[in-house]
This record gives sequence, structure tokens and C-alpha cells, in this order.
Amino acid sequence: KNRAELLRPSIARLSPEHREVIDLVYYHGKAVKEIAEIVGINAATAKTRMFYARKRLAELVASA
Repeated sequence: KNRAELLRPSIARLSPEHREVIDLVYYHGKAVKEIAEIVGINAATAKTRMFYARKRLAELVASA
């Protein structure tokens, strides 16, 4: 419960692009290739977005 209380507002503070990949991976169980197809970007870009989204999310949760 405490984790969810920290994650929700932190996810809301992510950029729309980062929020989208986090949502697709963690809440919809999509792989990088699937994310790339859904969002309309190449797989390398999807992987990079995921990397930076996780990094930013960790920063936001740590500061919460």
C-alpha cells in the first residue's frame, strides 16, 4: 500500500512519453518491441525511453 501511495503521484509527474512506456510495461505487460509498435517508434527509442523513465521515476520516488 505504501509503495502504491508513492508511485501514483510520482508516475503522474513523469512526462507523457515516459508515463506511457511505464504504463505499457508495468500495467499492461508489454515488451519493448510491442511498445515500439503501439507508440509508433523504433525499438531502440522505446528502450531508451524506458531507461530514462525508470531513472526519473526512481528520482521522484526517492524525493517523495
